Amino acid sequence: MPLTIHCEFKPFLRDGDNAITATDAHSLTYDGQLVFTSPNMTFVPQLYDNPSNIVQARADGKFWVMDPFQWPQMYADTYTWSFTIPRCEFHDPSTDLWYAWWSPAFSDDFEPLSPGHVFGKLKSTHCDHLFRLYERANKRVGSYKLFRENKQDVVVGWVTGLCSVFERFKETQAWRDIVMILAEFQRRFLEIWSMMDYLEIFELWLKFEDKAHRVNKTWMGCFTKDSAIALRLHKAGVPVWLIRDVRLVDDKINICQVIPFTPADLVFWMYLHPIKNFTQPFNIRYKGPSDHQCQAAVHQPYLTFEEIPMDQTEVNRFAASREPSSGKAPTKTTKNKSAVYEPTALRQNQSQVGRDKWCDVAHPFMPNINTFFALDMTHTDKDLSRVKPTHTRMDEGYRLPDLGLFVNILSSQSLKKYLANWLACRESWLRHVYMSPPSPLPRSQSWRDLLIMQPTTPQPSSSSGQMPSGKTGKSKAKLDLFFGDELSLLCQFWTGSQMLQWRGQKIEAAMLENPPHRLIQQIIYKICEQSFRYDLLELDEHLAGHMWLDREVKKRRMELLCGIFPQHVG
Repeated sequence: MPLTIHCEFKPFLRDGDNAITATDAHSLTYDGQLVFTSPNMTFVPQLYDNPSNIVQARADGKFWVMDPFQWPQMYADTYTWSFTIPRCEFHDPSTDLWYAWWSPAFSDDFEPLSPGHVFGKLKSTHCDHLFRLYERANKRVGSYKLFRENKQDVVVGWVTGLCSVFERFKETQAWRDIVMILAEFQRRFLEIWSMMDYLEIFELWLKFEDKAHRVNKTWMGCFTKDSAIALRLHKAGVPVWLIRDVRLVDDKINICQVIPFTPADLVFWMYLHPIKNFTQPFNIRYKGPSDHQCQAAVHQPYLTFEEIPMDQTEVNRFAASREPSSGKAPTKTTKNKSAVYEPTALRQNQSQVGRDKWCDVAHPFMPNINTFFALDMTHTDKDLSRVKPTHTRMDEGYRLPDLGLFVNILSSQSLKKYLANWLACRESWLRHVYMSPPSPLPRSQSWRDLLIMQPTTPQPSSSSGQMPSGKTGKSKAKLDLFFGDELSLLCQFWTGSQMLQWRGQKIEAAMLENPPHRLIQQIIYKICEQSFRYDLLELDEHLAGHMWLDREVKKRRMELLCGIFPQHVG
């Protein structure tokens, strides 16, 4: 449990000494027992340093907040130049340098082999801009070499690697590969540019005493827990954020402003097939906090384009097989097991392996995992044969949605439906399950069917006495049995104004397609809290089942629960 901050931080300046040193705070914020201060920046970016964070390329080929080329990271000795990576917002979109952060669109920036095809090339105008990026990097490194005795610096080899990546744009590639190749080209360019700033500017500023403490706000900056590193970076004009335990912060430090964290506004969604709109996430490279291993994972080159590589001749053969001959109608061909493998084809009927229900879900939107509990569970014997049968079997359904449903969504459209449907029927379902929960409770599949739907017509009732036939009919009958009132609410919501309420605030459903991460965390945290309360009720009912037979005793047990959790169960 986080420690309580023993003092309230307010703007404060020492008498006769209002200078901001490396350990003072031009900006200050805190999270639990940790205090974040910056001597030279007006904002404090949120640090994503959870051990459960994953390094995985998103829809734009970049690595979200775990990407040092997009968001400040912890200082790492292995990548000392990463804090001089340039920031996107300081560069004009009309210049070539802006292409170091440009994200292409399939419909506007891609030339397919044929309409509706996923193989092709980037448009030549964009390739020209990218080539000028390479020329700028090559020219800057070439000028640097003229004044260096040791001309075998590592940055010289980086330019050669940048050129090799650019050559891939001349080849016909799947759109999915072009997205990642472009992201790799951009990362390599930014690394060359940051290294040159490190050698030509940062090291030069270290040699001079700058009493004005100027800061290069175009640099990415970094976090650090070492005051000596913060002092060195502050001296050289690097944006720096010092992290300290609240108990180690002097109550006499100068503070200009106390502000909240600045969250990341970056692409979080996974890659979608541009035509079939099917998620095809890239592989996870690393799992852990922001450290040198995290940065090493981001720096790995994108070598394996797909599970099975396809050379240029195969690409051309595949394209020719999709185009009918002139004057002839396309003929149907039977499937052949030895047919050419399409790298971007959807993985049909791929079974989804359920998550380990013994372990908490590790995800940035989930509460932090209790490490002591997780450690004990690794040594626990989970053999179900050891469980003694009881007269009453515990319900295997869910009073509230399984949290894995929310964090495993890879499409922005699906996330919008899940969040909107839950918020729309949340109050109705909580009253239902609190007063008279259904038995058995809905399983995970029923919750998934409810949350993914977008009804526009009233749902037909299955109360006619006739059993529906077919898998779809039975599924709808289950939904009507579990969520009769909630289905009516969802129909009214999707055919109405599509306005939602959350903690006294109105939310439009359209906003949930790309919601603030803080909002998703709040919704999931609330489900976690409510699920714990119901789990406690369920456990009490099985351990003290004889006491639940009497209505008045049951009421007192419910009141006891409310006494443990003073807030309303909803």
